Amino acid sequence: MRVTILLTSVISVVASATFAQSTLRLRNSTWQDFNLEVVQSGPAIVQPTEWELLEDTVLGWWDDAPVSVFQCSRTNSAVAEGDTAIFDILLQGAMDTLQLRMRLIGLDAGTSMEFAISGPGFSQPWSDSPDFQELETTLFGKNTIIKCRPDNDDATQQRNVFFTLHDLPIYEIDETDFSEPNVMNAMFYNIQMLPFGVSGMLQANDRAALLPAQISPYQDVVVFEELFDDVPRESHMIPAMADVGFIYHTEILNPNNSIIPIPWNGGVIIFSRWPIEFEDDFDFSLCGQASQDCLANKGIKYARVNKLGKKYHIFGTHMDAGGEADDILAKRTQMGEMRDFIDVQNIPDGEPVIFGGDFNVAPTHELNLYPAMLDSIGPYIPHPIGYPNSTFSGDFGKVIDNVWGDRSHLVALESTNEVITMRSLEPVLWELGEFSDHRCALGRFVYPDIEMVGAGDTVLCPGESITFGVESDTDVSYQWEKDSEELAGEIAAELVIADATEAHSGQYRCVVRYDVIYGNVDDSLTQVFYPFGIDTVRSVFNYEFGQITVSQPLCELSVEETAPSAFTVYPNPSEGLIDLQFSKPILSGRMEVLDMIGRTVIRQQISGSNATMDLAANPSGIYLLMVEVDGIRSNQRIVLE
Repeated sequence: MRVTILLTSVISVVASATFAQSTLRLRNSTWQDFNLEVVQSGPAIVQPTEWELLEDTVLGWWDDAPVSVFQCSRTNSAVAEGDTAIFDILLQGAMDTLQLRMRLIGLDAGTSMEFAISGPGFSQPWSDSPDFQELETTLFGKNTIIKCRPDNDDATQQRNVFFTLHDLPIYEIDETDFSEPNVMNAMFYNIQMLPFGVSGMLQANDRAALLPAQISPYQDVVVFEELFDDVPRESHMIPAMADVGFIYHTEILNPNNSIIPIPWNGGVIIFSRWPIEFEDDFDFSLCGQASQDCLANKGIKYARVNKLGKKYHIFGTHMDAGGEADDILAKRTQMGEMRDFIDVQNIPDGEPVIFGGDFNVAPTHELNLYPAMLDSIGPYIPHPIGYPNSTFSGDFGKVIDNVWGDRSHLVALESTNEVITMRSLEPVLWELGEFSDHRCALGRFVYPDIEMVGAGDTVLCPGESITFGVESDTDVSYQWEKDSEELAGEIAAELVIADATEAHSGQYRCVVRYDVIYGNVDDSLTQVFYPFGIDTVRSVFNYEFGQITVSQPLCELSVEETAPSAFTVYPNPSEGLIDLQFSKPILSGRMEVLDMIGRTVIRQQISGSNATMDLAANPSGIYLLMVEVDGIRSNQRIVLE
């Protein structure tokens, strides 16, 4: 016997304190939304007053707690002694249909209960086991783990069963991105690990130890915020990140090494699979007393990351959280401080700058703070995808966790800011499930491949020629300059100096420009994130090709006699103080330095294995160093900065 009932409204179930009942709960950690429907089968049909469909829709990756979807009475009024009733809760998705199953068998007092799950290509047998049960299948074209466990031994006939559907991996990055120096994948994640027992999410050590394994093996950089607690960070997160390939990391933002560690550190730390060449941090000048933000040294963390020879400048922050007057003032001040901190790093404008974190300002924020932030920091906004909120609030457009690019530096040809949910299947986190009270933001940036050809300070003889240029894989415009003045008509990728004269001497550079359009996708999130409409972002940056010097006196020097292996000069370029290291000790010799027009600026005798000369009093530029030993002369050009 089979009866199908489609519920279009909630049916009330009358319950009392002693009412035996069971509930099926579901956590949907997949990219498929499901509509729910109840189907009854078996010898006994339970009356609608004895059961209830609690939800008619369960969204993918949406709720931060398991959703109770079905509930049924366990008394004999629902299922008489000797009868059997079967409920199939159909989960109907875009591509797949699953059945969460409950079977009730009438006893002399109440019922026994068994559970199961079935779907495309599998059918789990009935069970009343108290242990975890797990199977692997494919849903919506993705590998999916289905796992379940009851919450008690059913001694009181009030057993609940918790099912979870979980896509693995949680997110994916194209493997080819990892070997491409012009693509950067950066994750920013507020992980909520508060120190000293401050109220917040539990199991910080477990979350810190288990989260890294969920990160894509092709993720380049991860920036955590609210990693305040020293024990989860040092004993669990850092080792676990290293185990999955993030062998480079910065120090925590604004560490407090005093005996009384209040205020706490700033909670921001940057992990990278690629070498971190430099790091710096900044302590915000204001904090919000109302939101207790002054308990932490919030600010900005900076790391220069070298991915396959391309330098990326990563800035992570966690701005003030409150909404009172002092919080608003702090937020507005922090926006300007971020802009200033980026500028003070003197990053070449042809290198990419990525910044993000928990801004605590959403596009839907009151008091016009979002436009103020755009104006103060000067970002370009990658195309927003994924979930329309980052705090599980359910408020559309409340995305306070972001990954953005800096419009005053190299602009990505394409980029996305994707909000996703990180979640665990591990038994130790079974009930908690979430790694944080925030979703995380994934930024993917694709930059043009632009390189200089023939750059470097160069000395030419009159009448010689030289060619240098810019190679680019995208459509850009060029304007060549000498000594910061535009060269009329020189707008090609190459610059040729033919039949050089002294008039060609000067500092050369190429100004490269291109435009990228953001905010031209027709969807609801675009309207929220681009309140002023389509944003045409112009990337303008300078490629410095160096000093060209055309000099007859320098040409008359016998460059063919140079033997650079006879000695080593360091540093070169130098600010003035230069050391020479000879390949073997010399008894007697001399060295002489000439400027660009052949004048001697220093001359001295040398002996032994090394020598030092001080050129700090001379102007910056190119000089020629001549070393003569036993009648043999060696020449080398040196640069003063």
